[in-house]
Amino acid sequence: NSLGVGTTSSGTAGEIRAIDNITAYYSSDKKFKENIKNIPNALEKVDRINGVYFDWTDEYIEQNGGEDGFFIKKHDVGLIAQEVEKVLPEIVKYQASDGVKSVSYIQLIAFLIAAVQELQKQIDDINNRAE
Repeated sequence: NSLGVGTTSSGTAGEIRAIDNITAYYSSDKKFKENIKNIPNALEKVDRINGVYFDWTDEYIEQNGGEDGFFIKKHDVGLIAQEVEKVLPEIVKYQASDGVKSVSYIQLIAFLIAAVQELQKQIDDINNRAE
């Protein structure tokens, strides 16, 4: 039910672990997209999400193959899916089978890029006023 590439599998159904790089691409070709719009107010959205340090519960660690210091570490860093969902519901995935919510960190990149662009515009506006 799980796969380990270069390492043992975790035993958690549907989980894939690999000890080396995983190369994957998402289709991002414009020919597959319609209704394309820039992300508005990205900075405000990103500002409402907290990056956090946290400790996984012992139950989670046990269910996911135990702490191994590589894939599963007690102390970790990330986001809280329920918090992200309030701001960016498009990037939160819900598994109906067990009620678990996950964040698509890959999709978060688009919001971060848009937020950086908004910041750069603010910086440019400030610099133009100072001249």
